[in-house]
Amino acid sequence: MKQPARSLTCTAVVAVLGIGLSVALAAPAQATPSAPSWDDVRAAKSDAAAAQQTVDELGSRLEDLQDESDRASIAEQQAAQTFSLAASEQQEAQSDLDDLADQAKRAKATARDSAAQVAGLVVELARTGGGDLSTSMLVDTRDAKDLLYRVGTMSHLSERSATVLARAQADQNTVDSLAAQQRQATTALAQATDATKSALADANDAASAAQGRLQREQDQQEVVLKQLAYLKGTSVATETAYWNTQQAKRAEVELAAQAGPTAGDTGASTTSPAAGGSTSTNPGTGSGSTTANPGSGGGSTSTKPSGGGSSTNPAPSNPSQANPAPSNPSPAQPAPSKPQPSKPTPAKPTPTPPPSSPSKAAGAIAFARAQLGDAYKMGEAGPNLWDCSGLVMGAYGSQGVATGGHNVVWQYNYFASIGRLVPLSQRQPGDILFYSNNGTASGGYHDSIYTGNGQMIEAAKPGVGVVERAVWLPNQLLPYVARPTGSL
Repeated sequence: MKQPARSLTCTAVVAVLGIGLSVALAAPAQATPSAPSWDDVRAAKSDAAAAQQTVDELGSRLEDLQDESDRASIAEQQAAQTFSLAASEQQEAQSDLDDLADQAKRAKATARDSAAQVAGLVVELARTGGGDLSTSMLVDTRDAKDLLYRVGTMSHLSERSATVLARAQADQNTVDSLAAQQRQATTALAQATDATKSALADANDAASAAQGRLQREQDQQEVVLKQLAYLKGTSVATETAYWNTQQAKRAEVELAAQAGPTAGDTGASTTSPAAGGSTSTNPGTGSGSTTANPGSGGGSTSTKPSGGGSSTNPAPSNPSQANPAPSNPSPAQPAPSKPQPSKPTPAKPTPTPPPSSPSKAAGAIAFARAQLGDAYKMGEAGPNLWDCSGLVMGAYGSQGVATGGHNVVWQYNYFASIGRLVPLSQRQPGDILFYSNNGTASGGYHDSIYTGNGQMIEAAKPGVGVVERAVWLPNQLLPYVARPTGSL
């Protein structure tokens, strides 16, 4: 069972912030307009008109803070995606090397058998007077390869002898070729390992550098919430819940306003506004809150179902449905190797299968909600730690639906390749939202599960973990969503 919120203030601040560590973008951050001070708030308390104006100003302040936080968080999520890709390439390199090692082992066994046949041929020909061929060759040769060379220089070989020799030489050539490939694969693995270590260090540095800014934003939002509660005679929890509801409504309006692509367009070739150009401000909901997650379905007390997303799942139904697809989709890939956590993660109770539901999309949402409050860790796909694509993979994996691997770009391209993309304007609960920094699939850096009414469930980032919150920065979304199951 998930732990309850530690305090009302903590719940409110985390719920409104709805994000984790954030890093500054390359461009200088815009200065946030000054907010009403406590003196201004107290002075406006007795004047209804002034009080309403101050409430509006405070609401604008919250929006400014949230917008800045959401846009700044892109850099951190991009760093996590870079690590994910590097880790995937490292695992591929290791898999290639392991496969070559198995092939080489089998090839060497075959070559030994072939060489033994040639050795037998030497003895046979020597016994029957095979010209310049003698058993001394068996003693003088240093290895099977040398023996093949010596036999190959002999003359007067019969047709049968030549056939045996040719087969043995081909088997030895296979061994030599695989050895060369192994050397190349070993070099590729070393390079991929170095790239993974570098990407992980960069991502961790980005997260560490964001600690101070996160704390400042939390402190500022906490003050604004207290000021609103004071002016309106309510509580911080009430203002948090109201704010989250308003932000979800605003997100839904902005999603509806997004220009929907035509049926013949492809998601990969459609461009979206540049990063940082959004005017939307969508604070999110906090893990563990009982008031800040409208429609969350009580996920904070759910028992985790099985299917943490680490297993291979069968392909979704209706793979032949026609739908727009980006060019050059990449195939499904294995999940990347996971970095070792700094300390052991406490074991959770044995998971139980998810209850039956009217659709697999509903089951995936239920699974994701059961993880609310879990921590975020790059490269993880459950059962206690998740990254964004790991949560998506785990949620649909619990329903026996494949998502194309443990990577944002892979997942988008996988669903494109099997015709399971639909326009963002036709989104439904259970659809997968994809964020991109360049308006194409190649720039994908984050994904989440849409839950309806302007909200989504995501494994956000370090310090936040799995939350259900308003959809943030709609202009960063690709114009297509993935619909793993159900009617298109």
